[in-house]
Amino acid sequence: MTWLSDLRTAALVGTARHPAPPPPVQLGVRPPEGRPSEESLLDQAALADAVTRAARACSTLDAADLPEPAPPDDAPEASGEASRLLDLLLTQPPVGLELRSQLVADWLQAAGVYGRRVPHRLLPLLLSLADSKPGVAQHLHPAIGTRGRWLQDIKAVASGARPAKAADWAELTGADAGTELERLRRFDPAAARGQLVTHWDSLAARERAAHLATFATNLHDDDEELLERALDDKAKTVREVAAGLLDRLPASARAGRMAARLLPLLRVKGVLRKQFEIDLPPGPDAAALRDGIAPDPRTGEPDRLGRLDAVVRGAPLDVWTAVSGRGPAATVALLKGETRVLETILTTAAQRADLDWVRALLEVRTDLRLLNILPPDEREDTLVRHIRAGTSNPFALAAPLRDLPQPWGPGLADAVLGQIAAKNGGQLAALLADILPAALPPEAAGQARRLLERSDDDAARRRVLRDAVQYQSFRQSLTEAFQ
Repeated sequence: MTWLSDLRTAALVGTARHPAPPPPVQLGVRPPEGRPSEESLLDQAALADAVTRAARACSTLDAADLPEPAPPDDAPEASGEASRLLDLLLTQPPVGLELRSQLVADWLQAAGVYGRRVPHRLLPLLLSLADSKPGVAQHLHPAIGTRGRWLQDIKAVASGARPAKAADWAELTGADAGTELERLRRFDPAAARGQLVTHWDSLAARERAAHLATFATNLHDDDEELLERALDDKAKTVREVAAGLLDRLPASARAGRMAARLLPLLRVKGVLRKQFEIDLPPGPDAAALRDGIAPDPRTGEPDRLGRLDAVVRGAPLDVWTAVSGRGPAATVALLKGETRVLETILTTAAQRADLDWVRALLEVRTDLRLLNILPPDEREDTLVRHIRAGTSNPFALAAPLRDLPQPWGPGLADAVLGQIAAKNGGQLAALLADILPAALPPEAAGQARRLLERSDDDAARRRVLRDAVQYQSFRQSLTEAFQ
């Protein structure tokens, strides 16, 4: 056995059963005498590590594999207080980790506005943080300058990251093909449609369904021809995906067919208190089955309400206003008591981003799907109105508040802080803990500080308000450092 093998054996079975071997004479060393066998083993293990490292041959790189030197970085470096603050955030952050990431993103945005770049010595730490924090990564440019982009390129080459090309889509399989098609739908929907049409007949049913589902991104009337073709597919999963997408195209031929089915089912009754009277649809014929209306079961009662849902989802919403002779808001009022139908209409309006119907439905329902359709400014005003009217559970507003662009406007900030200051406001504060500091505008800093100064035993509320005050104070320092 060799010396290294003997060392491994002694370490594995213990020096009581296998004493540590003496080092080879070729090394020209002798272990100290009188040392315990365990200590001798550890000494020789350290010696073995040094010897094997020293004996390792140096690897050489082909000149073609060496990266090009970084080009000159002409942008002026952030210096003085601005540089010190970024160093502090990256190495010894005075705030929590989430606030640290937000403040780093704020620093990068300020650097971009004032035409400054990150000091070169801080680039490795910054890029490492960006790897795990998308909110930081999306603001790296232009603040990291030429040197930062050079480091990113080297890292991408070393990791083997290569974006797929649209021309290679036919050679991709499984998840890779789906990922590339999703990318194409975001940036070139027509190219994605062309790829799928070209290869449609060669795909398995599961692939056809999965790839067709990507058309939910940037869905357009131009997709109708392929979706109509998919309604005749042998696979039920493909037909269901196509029907679901066509539900979102109110100008399609299928929407017209659904309108013809819905119209005879609707009428307005009553003299003083008018309301909708809605019949249930009959059993589906062959054309209705093709359009995605479920067949009657072989046994048991048919799901006629489910059949009505399918017709409502597929028909244009104009059918309802045509029958009522009124606008969307007044038509919604006539549907009071029709909870299931109203929910189906709400889902349809949200899917189609129909602003007239979204606004009408928001008068009777605070729903995240509807709020997200509104332009940001209008969404804020709507939330303020709902909060101050007290018609909605404030905790149900946490999700839409989180989705709003930040910072909020002063009116919304005042309304939210008012809810947090209320008796049970600590629960809402806890739900908004990770976003509230950055969501509050500078104008709200004073109000947050005053609330924090109040004597309060609610730990969650105090923690969130403290974070908000710290964040606003640090952000003010950032702004002043760049000026």
